Amino acid sequence: MRPDEHPAEEPVKLPDLTQTYDTPDTEVLPPEALREFSVPLAVEVVGGPMDGHRARVDGDALTLGRHLENDCALVLDPMVSGRHARIAREEGHYWLEDLESRNGTFFGDHRIDERVLITPGATLYVGQTRLEFMPR
Repeated sequence: MRPDEHPAEEPVKLPDLTQTYDTPDTEVLPPEALREFSVPLAVEVVGGPMDGHRARVDGDALTLGRHLENDCALVLDPMVSGRHARIAREEGHYWLEDLESRNGTFFGDHRIDERVLITPGATLYVGQTRLEFMPR
């Protein structure tokens, strides 16, 4: 047989993958029952006086501010209000809201006046601090 000649090959027969399976009825859990399975909320300071600082909560809200009772206490930034901003999870969406801070909360280049929808990886600014939001 010459190299340019190929023997005839029989087609490969694949198994039938179109089977259907009976699945039992499943119960849909209410949102409060799913909380224990939810991903923690987390932020990391990526610029400013507390660069490298991280905060994480297992609940549905993460607070940012200069006071120690905040989940992310930005005590070294004098431009941050005591209770400055909050990130909240509602029905699988993440919201950023300003808590009537003196110097405002910024999402991108825009000062927010009402809560805004954010996504993982979003960059936000409070005072002189730049943070990255990343639920983990």
